[in-house]
Amino acid sequence: MHSCLADKGTVRVLRLIPVLLLALSAVAGPIPADEARRWTRWLLPHPKEVRLDGKVVLPAADVAVRLRPGAGDVEREAASGLQSVLRGASNARFEILIGVQQPGWEPGAVAPELRQRLAALPNRGQAYAIQPVGETRLILTALEPDGVAYAARTLHQLLEPTLDQPAVAIPLATVVDWPDFDERGLWNFPDAAAWVPWMAGLKLNYGKMATTRLRPVERGGSNGVIIETDLYARAKRMAFRYVPYIVHVNFLHDTGLFRAYPELAGRGDEALAGRYFAHKRGNQHRAPFAAHPEFQRIVTEWLEDLAAQGVDEVSCWLSERPAQDQRPETTAVGQFVLEGRAFVNAWREVRRRHPDFRIRLFLSTVTTERDYRVLAEAPPEVKIERACATALERVTRLPRDLFRYPLLDQDAAEGRWIASYDVPVGANARVDTPEYMVPQTSAHRIRDYVRQLLERKYSGAYGMLAWANRARETYGFSTAALAEYSWNVGGRATRDFALAWATRERYRDPEAFADWSEIIGPVAFDVYDSEFPIAYSWGRYIEMVRKRQRPYLGEGPFRYYSSREDFDAKLAACDRALPLARRLGAPVFAQETAVVRSYVRLARAIYEVAEQLATDSMETLESQARMRERLAELEAAGKENATAIRTWRTELGPESWDQTSGDSSVFRALDAIRGTETTVFEIKDFVEGRYFY
Repeated sequence: MHSCLADKGTVRVLRLIPVLLLALSAVAGPIPADEARRWTRWLLPHPKEVRLDGKVVLPAADVAVRLRPGAGDVEREAASGLQSVLRGASNARFEILIGVQQPGWEPGAVAPELRQRLAALPNRGQAYAIQPVGETRLILTALEPDGVAYAARTLHQLLEPTLDQPAVAIPLATVVDWPDFDERGLWNFPDAAAWVPWMAGLKLNYGKMATTRLRPVERGGSNGVIIETDLYARAKRMAFRYVPYIVHVNFLHDTGLFRAYPELAGRGDEALAGRYFAHKRGNQHRAPFAAHPEFQRIVTEWLEDLAAQGVDEVSCWLSERPAQDQRPETTAVGQFVLEGRAFVNAWREVRRRHPDFRIRLFLSTVTTERDYRVLAEAPPEVKIERACATALERVTRLPRDLFRYPLLDQDAAEGRWIASYDVPVGANARVDTPEYMVPQTSAHRIRDYVRQLLERKYSGAYGMLAWANRARETYGFSTAALAEYSWNVGGRATRDFALAWATRERYRDPEAFADWSEIIGPVAFDVYDSEFPIAYSWGRYIEMVRKRQRPYLGEGPFRYYSSREDFDAKLAACDRALPLARRLGAPVFAQETAVVRSYVRLARAIYEVAEQLATDSMETLESQARMRERLAELEAAGKENATAIRTWRTELGPESWDQTSGDSSVFRALDAIRGTETTVFEIKDFVEGRYFY
């Protein structure tokens, strides 16, 4: 991505020796501290422990990759990635040895103390070590195959700067590394065939198989699931968990379930789960009668079919929103409890034939209704996933809010495997309402949330993507930040991460990008973590003005503005960031700066209107004149915001701005614009129609 922005004359991070010195024999030597620091910018995520004591420079043909005898699929895949760029002859001068430590293959440099240390690390199955042996060999090893895959990726990143040179520079690196979270990844992403390898290259290891499709249900027939078996197998070789799923069971009408079995439809309007604001129209998603034996049979057949296709784990989704069948059998226990039972019972049945088969339960998204009982009934080996819970979990606190859910947090602290999908890789503060498409480049916000998940002892940290159009352009930085901090949350600073990302993306001025990111990131954090986007899409600002409610700085839509001066300070920060963005050769960053700035200006204008209306009787012509000025500023701020969003979205590629185009990136951008326009119009109309003489 962004390779068109690279300036070949300035991307010279590791041109280690003049071409005249590149002979067929290896050139070894120490690494100055400054050079080692530049070299580690190519690592993403940054390892827990890494030391570069020296380097060897020689033609790639003189480097051989040797795999341990009897290596498995994951190890062979790891080796092949290095072999594709290092195709050494049998008499190569430098060797890279790769493999899981096993009796009969224990390279001499790997001491028993190191093996014991790897065994004691968190997430030991993904821990790895890289060890040099003199100046002629590197050993990449781990206790389990996934760790070997990560060792190979670390080395591949270190090789990247000179792979296009006459000679390759190989670091004599000592690395001991492990991830903070067992699983790290995304709930949704486009073009999985391209994204899975890209994500795996960043040491992300989880993704929902969005193409999972339940076969149409026919009465009396058997039931099955269609999955991407080839990509599933390929992902496993890359140490990536590409997990199929059973969709939220209140969506099963799409399979024809209720036409085939009307008796399985949830009874009464209380069984309707409704839809999200962003969905706008369509089916109201009826929950099923989950206690019915026929429902149990169908769920069991789905899981059995997946297990028979070689799948070792499935995510099972309970109803997405509050809903309940009104039959006595359901109301006596609870909808979500019965759905959880159906999945757990089906899993137990499938395990009779497939002992290693596992499931995870995805809890209802926007309610905690009877979570306690679902958790209590689920065996400890059943994993738990949760999403769209930030509004339920938020605890106001200075300087930043906390996210806590005592029930899940306690279970996680006691060792239950729990994952959250709520890492804010997008601008929306609440991923259950992803109605707006606007830019966010804030590693600060991502690191803050991931750190809190780690403190809460969660095992999985995921983000959500809400659209496919130009997703790498809009989500590339955020996805990399998730990779960085879900692996090593206590590692490098946000500026150092941004510098590494820009280096790997081959921007012509990585330092300028890092400076820009360090300015705009905290401002974007403040803007998008202040009841965004619901303050606009759900009319929160309009309601405040109509009630003549005094705006309280530090809460709600003004969460991260503690004084009037904070508005000006954030605007000034954006003004400092804009010249840096313009140096990057990528217009989207200057345009993103304009979008963030426009939201600050808009919030300030709304605050001034609401404050005056709440504290002024509006009975004098002087006070009305002041209000006219404030409404004029509000209108100007709204126009600036709409223009900034439209300009940014247009830069991503020409698309029809017709909301019926089917491009969600267009109508979500339109929603953002219309949210602002509606807010401005309704506030102006209310004030002008009531309080001006």
